[in-house]
Amino acid sequence: MLKKILLITLVSFYSNANAQNLDEFTVENIHFHMGVVAAFAEVVNMDVKQIGLSEMFSAEEATKWEPVIKHITDRNGVLYYRENNFLVTDLFSPSRTDGLTLFLIYKGDTLKKYNALKKRKADLIASNKYGQEGRREIATGFGKLLDYSDDVIDRLIASNGGGH
Repeated sequence: MLKKILLITLVSFYSNANAQNLDEFTVENIHFHMGVVAAFAEVVNMDVKQIGLSEMFSAEEATKWEPVIKHITDRNGVLYYRENNFLVTDLFSPSRTDGLTLFLIYKGDTLKKYNALKKRKADLIASNKYGQEGRREIATGFGKLLDYSDDVIDRLIASNGGGH
């Protein structure tokens, strides 16, 4: 519960994004989205979460906002990774990420864990073992990386057609 309160507080605090050239913000709600990145950067730095996910961007928008994201992550002592091929699991609808780019906010070996999960999924698909059990394994692994509770993972899987 404390984690949730902290996250909500940080998102509220940062939603006015401390950035230069505010007139250049053309993506709808960009102040909010950069505030979310700042909040995730802070909670990742404080070890409240292993990884945070930015909003989804077109490739052009991602290029435009990447310097701001770099500034935010540098300021918070964490790293970011521009992900053009997001790990699709039963946690989220693939239509939310198809053809889009996001930024992973992390520190330490979290990016290695994320990439290992992507490789595991590819291996399951290649060995024709990405059925219900394999899908659940990958979705659960990703949910744990996002620090979601078991209940939240189960609810997300159920709402996104998990088990089909």
